[in-house]
Amino acid sequence: MSAKLETMTPASADRFRTQLQSHRAECVQHREEALAECATSVPDPVAQRRSADLQRTIEEIDAALSRIDGGTYGRCTGCGASIPEERLELRPFARTCVACTAAA
Repeated sequence: MSAKLETMTPASADRFRTQLQSHRAECVQHREEALAECATSVPDPVAQRRSADLQRTIEEIDAALSRIDGGTYGRCTGCGASIPEERLELRPFARTCVACTAAA
């Protein structure tokens, strides 16, 4: 049985916060490396794309951290249903449930 938002303990929220912060730090480091590659005399379009993708991921992580602070983490922003912890384990910055993601 999936653990839902109603049963998410403060310890679970702290665990996800730590996971998100760690993932964010990795993304920032990788983005800095991609930006350094872009600073060459001939900018690398792959590095530019990677930098943009990492920036989007950082923004998604920041939004997830804000949802934790606001007490709405683990609730789908589309339909309001609880997002199973299993989904959050795979994609801790997920903002929608599988059904809403598939419908988009």
